[in-house]
Amino acid sequence: MFPVREGDVVRVTISNASGEVHPMHLHGHHVLVLSRNGVAATGSPWWVDSLNVEHGETYEIAFLADNPGIWMDHCHNLPHAAEGLVAHVVYDGVSTPFLLGHDTGNVPE
Repeated sequence: MFPVREGDVVRVTISNASGEVHPMHLHGHHVLVLSRNGVAATGSPWWVDSLNVEHGETYEIAFLADNPGIWMDHCHNLPHAAEGLVAHVVYDGVSTPFLLGHDTGNVPE
């Protein structure tokens, strides 16, 4: 979980040393690409909701925390997500009544 507060400007570094490509997708927000492999983005702003991160690449991105909730950030290669390439952005003060795990009967992929 990555906790945020509404109004935060959140800066994230994504590095891929896995040997595979990872199309990363953050739900509920658009992100601004600040740099790729240490080179600042130039020209028109580069806004995305998914970012194809090749092996050996590093991106710096930022987004405005302006959509309260609990949002998934994951690899869109679903077998990679099922293997654990998943995180969540959770806003301060937001919770969910849903539980995960075998005891609850709620066991998503």
